Amino acid sequence: MRPSFSTRLPFTITWFAFALALVLSGCASTRDTNPEIYDARADGEQQLAETLREARVDHKRVLLNLGANWCSDSQAMFRVLSTNSEIQGVISEHYVFEMIDVNQRGLKARNARLVARFGNPIAAGIPVLLVLDENGALLNPDPGERLADSDHAHPAIVLAYLRKWAGPHGL
Repeated sequence: MRPSFSTRLPFTITWFAFALALVLSGCASTRDTNPEIYDARADGEQQLAETLREARVDHKRVLLNLGANWCSDSQAMFRVLSTNSEIQGVISEHYVFEMIDVNQRGLKARNARLVARFGNPIAAGIPVLLVLDENGALLNPDPGERLADSDHAHPAIVLAYLRKWAGPHGL
């Protein structure tokens, strides 16, 4: 016997809500078969502390990439940051780069304390690129000053963003 419309409706609403949440989260994919570019076992606070130590020694800014392995936009942003030679040059010269896993799937959100410390910048979706000075002060607290989830499709926009925040000795 085929289920009636009234018994299928809750299932349909649940799947619709799930799909809508994915669209609003800024990631087009939920596949868990993506490469593990973020260390899901790492403590974000410890990662940040080590990154800040290096930034102080080298007098550079910190570029934090907040994302999750399952997110196609996070994967695409990483590819742009790691394969575009101009972008790599700006990062190498002006930033200490760190990737923090902020996956909110499952029983416990990863690195929730770090996310809260910066005012929940992932509320509108991931990935999020935060820029900090060498002392850990967030330089781009306004979400309107950050890249959009889909800016990975426009390397020139990513490059301009990195140059803008490169610091007093920037470009």
